[in-house]
Amino acid sequence: GGTAYGDTLSFETAASSLFTCGTSTVTFSGHDYATVEIGSQCWFAENLRSTSYNDDVVIPSGLSISAWQSTTEGAMTIYGEGGADEETNLATFGRLYNWYGVNTGKLCPSGWHVPSDEEWTTLTGHLGSDAGTRMKASASDSPAWDGTNSSGFSALPGGFRDGGNGFFFNQGADGYWWTSSNDGPNASLIYLTTGNPNF
Repeated sequence: GGTAYGDTLSFETAASSLFTCGTSTVTFSGHDYATVEIGSQCWFAENLRSTSYNDDVVIPSGLSISAWQSTTEGAMTIYGEGGADEETNLATFGRLYNWYGVNTGKLCPSGWHVPSDEEWTTLTGHLGSDAGTRMKASASDSPAWDGTNSSGFSALPGGFRDGGNGFFFNQGADGYWWTSSNDGPNASLIYLTTGNPNF
């Protein structure tokens, strides 16, 4: 019964422990991801390359064409998996994930998520009518694409693996990104394509 008072303590946090979008990186599964602030949003400035969900469960990989077509579980791959360019494709473009992996809600590091249609719309609304050009890597970037990269998003033409037939398509021409939204039976994605300023 009664009230007691202890010493008043003060402390300062080290500047390095504070996260600043655009200058800080996010470490996840052994990789440091660059970030970029666009408008009021903070984005990864490179594609995910994790082999496990944020609960440390390993994401299945190495699926054959028929297994990729038929699976209803989360899965990942690298463009041209098993081919001579697999290592280069991973370093340049990151990994490709199917919708079932995205739909777990555990694909991204804790505190991060695959963006919704609405969040992509906010991004493009901020960048304007030439959002695609401003998001794509520039000719002077390494790796390069045909944009200006004035947004710092650094988009690359990583292609995709088709869920219907299991084949890889459009690397070097188009870049595709999942949204966390779906329209009835169909998942929603966005894409950028060579020679086109649209998003």
